[in-house]
Amino acid sequence: MTNPINVHLLRDIEHGGPSDQLSTIANDLAAYLAAARTTIDVAIYDFRLDDTSAIDSVIGAFTDAVDRGVAVRIAYDAGKPADGSAAAFAALGADPAPIGTGDFLNQHLGSTKVALKPIRAGGQLMHSKYIVRDAGDGSTTTGIWTGSTNFTDDAWTRQENNIITVADPVIAQSYLADFEQMWSTGGIHNAGAHGAGSSTVGGAEIGWDFCPGDGAAVNTALAARVAAARERLVVASMVLTSHEVLAALAAAVTQGVPLSGIYDGGQMDPIVRQWRSNPGSRQVLADWESVSAQLSRKNSAPYTPTSVHDFMHLKVLISDDTLTTGSYNFSSNAERNAENQLHLLDPTTLDAYAGYVDTVIAEYR
Repeated sequence: MTNPINVHLLRDIEHGGPSDQLSTIANDLAAYLAAARTTIDVAIYDFRLDDTSAIDSVIGAFTDAVDRGVAVRIAYDAGKPADGSAAAFAALGADPAPIGTGDFLNQHLGSTKVALKPIRAGGQLMHSKYIVRDAGDGSTTTGIWTGSTNFTDDAWTRQENNIITVADPVIAQSYLADFEQMWSTGGIHNAGAHGAGSSTVGGAEIGWDFCPGDGAAVNTALAARVAAARERLVVASMVLTSHEVLAALAAAVTQGVPLSGIYDGGQMDPIVRQWRSNPGSRQVLADWESVSAQLSRKNSAPYTPTSVHDFMHLKVLISDDTLTTGSYNFSSNAERNAENQLHLLDPTTLDAYAGYVDTVIAEYR
């Protein structure tokens, strides 16, 4: 029987990742799209491929799908800060990315039957990276593709990222409801509100939720998982700026709960400098210093729109036997973006992530 939960765990190809990782992910994505029978709905923050083979594989899979009668819709972020500075993205609690997704999609798919819609987030971001496949037919192909991974060359070659696919009609329907809210309005206001749910998939308990509609609840639940941990905490997050989450992690350190993990130094350093210059940030700075002393860091390149984007891009928490992952950065502002998050009780998946994160930590220690 096919495993209903599958993962792709990506590494920087200059720091231990396989050299053929880009083609592997492009081909796996194309295969996922090729299996669709009725519908493909994509919510994507950043979609800009440069590699011609990857373009051929992925764009070809979309056009093949509509040619065989599959209804394909792609909702993409159209709200990235105009100045494109790292500081502007940090204020939004999101990974920096150049503009250009709309241009890429219109160039390659604008003349096809693929439906495209820009999502304008009103000063925030449509930051999800998910696909909902065949949500309406409840077949063996019904499910989702989600995680931290954008559709770009750097995301597939120079960043630590994860992809998780789950075959389940209940999850697919919930993700479709989130998608429909954004598609119908062209915005993110209240998207995902009351969208939290849970399902048992292949014996694994999986829960999910969405921002911004349930944003405060997502952040609070993340901090609660940290606070409840007694045996281990493993965190791999590009940024750690949520005051609630940092306070919970700092308390765990004080209580002696084993904590390990990794963050992106290139993205966190400017934020920490701001905290140091602001007397009102003393507590969050103290929490950060306590927590970061337990973590490894990746010194990614300073962000510009044209620089290499080699972030440690994961958004992963392991708290005892629970795995949390998705598009949601552990930041003070992510709850106001359009985001999605899964939390799983599944020993096989958790062990895969734990071993992977340990390897990434060791690479940059």
